[in-house]
Amino acid sequence: MENHLAENIREHRKRLGLTQEQLAERLGITLGTVSKWERGGSEPDLGYIMDLAELFHVSVDALIGFTMRGVDADGEADRIEALVNTVSFAELEGEFENALRKFPNHFRTVAGAASVCKSYGTLHRDKSYIRRALELYRHAMELLSQNRDPELNEVFLRNEIAGCYSELKDYKKAVEEYKKNNLSGNNNANIGLVLIQRLKKPEEGIEYAQRAFVSHLGDISTAMWGIILYYMETGDTARGIRAAEWSIDHLTRSKEDPTRRSFLDKIISLLCLLQAILRDRDGQPEQAEEDLRRAVSMARAFDGDPVYTLENMLFTEHAPENVYFYDNSGPTAVEGLRSTLEELGDLASPSFRKRFEEIIG
Repeated sequence: MENHLAENIREHRKRLGLTQEQLAERLGITLGTVSKWERGGSEPDLGYIMDLAELFHVSVDALIGFTMRGVDADGEADRIEALVNTVSFAELEGEFENALRKFPNHFRTVAGAASVCKSYGTLHRDKSYIRRALELYRHAMELLSQNRDPELNEVFLRNEIAGCYSELKDYKKAVEEYKKNNLSGNNNANIGLVLIQRLKKPEEGIEYAQRAFVSHLGDISTAMWGIILYYMETGDTARGIRAAEWSIDHLTRSKEDPTRRSFLDKIISLLCLLQAILRDRDGQPEQAEEDLRRAVSMARAFDGDPVYTLENMLFTEHAPENVYFYDNSGPTAVEGLRSTLEELGDLASPSFRKRFEEIIG
């Protein structure tokens, strides 16, 4: 067995911005002792190793940094994760529990076991598994310094903890955890739902729910723009047309009154332009002409009476009044059409570009 205790003490000390003297003061020991530890001239006894692990917020085995002959913790985690879609929950949970006995402070093992327990407990409404998941997720938080997966981060773990509280029907605690982790409104939907459905606080919850809806409109528009462009780039015009049609319909239905102006009209006009290009490439000249004329007509109408607020959007009466929208296509809707067509390059045919200039004038 090999360990890397000396270099790990040095690296974790520097990560915390501590000098050797400051670390010595924290532990109540001499500067010379810390210096010897970091040079490998001596090693701290178990008590000090535990104190160092607590100070550095890592597990003891992570601090020591040992490697084992035979199967190590990561190898065991790899083996178990490969079983996810091939064995039952009970078998998978048993595998993780066996691994936890050998590697109780290995982040991937602890986080993986937590996920399995939460999934099983939620599916079978078994609170004992949810409580076990909660315990494991809390422990995983303590081991985060080992994590190398950017998606399995602190935000994810805290939201899983909040979800455990919700499954345990401790809704106040769930909302509390969601709010503490509500970065850029990422938990608005969950907070709103729990407040309205579980805590019977509709007036408080609706504000969060509607903020989430407004954010959804922006997210779905961005996502669908990317999806449509993907189909254009790969030549799958049929799917591209379906994606454009769905996006236009979704945003149109998000208007309170379809006959009145909304900021969504600027986005819809751009989507109509993409749809026109796709139909032109698909050999549908008449439909392409219709979509193109709709795009230009909507853009001109929007520029005649522009709206950059929540005005005329569904389900936003309780959202903050000082919400303003913008996009990077151009300062006006017509300029947005021009700049978008220019950016699309050869995805639009020369004949389509010529027709565009004739219509837009």
